[in-house]
Amino acid sequence: MKLGVPTYKVPFFRSWIHRWVKVPFTGVGENTPQAFARSLEAQMVPEWQCRQAYQAVKIWLECSQGSLLAKKVVACEDWSQVKMKMKRSLQAKHYSERTIESYMQWVDRFSEFCPIVPVESEGASEKIQEYLVHLAVVKSLSPSSIAVARNALAWMARKEMGFELVLEEKGQSHHSKKLPRILARETVKRILEGCEKPWDLLFGLQYGCGFRLAELLDLRVQDLDLERRVVTVRSGKGDKDRQIPLPRTLLEPLEAHLMERMKLWEGDVLKGWAKVDVPHALARKFAQAETSWAWQHVFGAPRPLRHPETNELRRWHPMEKLVRDTLHRVAADAGVTGRVHPHLLRHCFATHLVEGGVSLPEVQQLMGHARLETTMVYLHVRSPVHGIRSPLDLLSDP
Repeated sequence: MKLGVPTYKVPFFRSWIHRWVKVPFTGVGENTPQAFARSLEAQMVPEWQCRQAYQAVKIWLECSQGSLLAKKVVACEDWSQVKMKMKRSLQAKHYSERTIESYMQWVDRFSEFCPIVPVESEGASEKIQEYLVHLAVVKSLSPSSIAVARNALAWMARKEMGFELVLEEKGQSHHSKKLPRILARETVKRILEGCEKPWDLLFGLQYGCGFRLAELLDLRVQDLDLERRVVTVRSGKGDKDRQIPLPRTLLEPLEAHLMERMKLWEGDVLKGWAKVDVPHALARKFAQAETSWAWQHVFGAPRPLRHPETNELRRWHPMEKLVRDTLHRVAADAGVTGRVHPHLLRHCFATHLVEGGVSLPEVQQLMGHARLETTMVYLHVRSPVHGIRSPLDLLSDP
């Protein structure tokens, strides 16, 4: 082993250095190890090889003495450049908008904590680890939030800046096991009965189908098949599609709602408010897709809002905050104590299915869980099995 490089890797490291030396000198910041690794990634070189190439060039730079070293200067990018490149890379890899927004928020917070951009792997590792400790000790964030921050910053450092990070393993930190709160069927019924239109249908669908809130709000007209009594969830968590049976009790309300929604859409077409966001390049492939009835959201916002990029007036789906506030108010009016949020209805959907005798693999498929272990939590929150009695109750027996 030489300079920390295993003997069997030396030929590979030497090969990467020879390849890097042949890169034309185009000025400061263009011939850095980071830029070299990014250029390899653009050539579809596997990620592990890009990291190995970066490490080889970095070691050579640290040990070399000569004119070539003077030409190869490690650039110190500012945070605005790092953020711009990272966002572009995430979009190019088709990460969801929610994931991109979350990752960029963590990079923004980290840039405030560490105003100077790290220029080498050891410094980046130290700063990121220090920030994660800060989140746990000073900010008292939950392990799940810290895990998201860790993933975002590791993505930035490894894939965007070409660093080899050395961070503590996730398993070394304490991860609490929280059980979701579950409402009784009668309580859910009381909440739904207290909803006005169209909230009764929206929350009824979430409880009756187990939607995530983002999936429900992004539901399009073409995703509903009332004849087959099936709804298709497009690009759910993990960019996976799944199908869920529609509750029979919601078929007629859905038909009536869609008729009212179509009238609203027809008015929006005349006023120029009917455009919606469509995936990928469909707007270019199909000229009418953005304003077609099939691509309209099942639930439209009460009033049109301006698009943040084009400044056009459009009828979005209801904002998440409005949905959460509405459910909280309805639950309070129904006399339900404690925190009530939309995801609680999804937990109730799964738990009540388990209590009804539906198998865990079937519930897993309906929920869109990647692992069965995620679904098994509902075994722990279901109602007590019939016939099991507490020892305290047995004391009162004659």
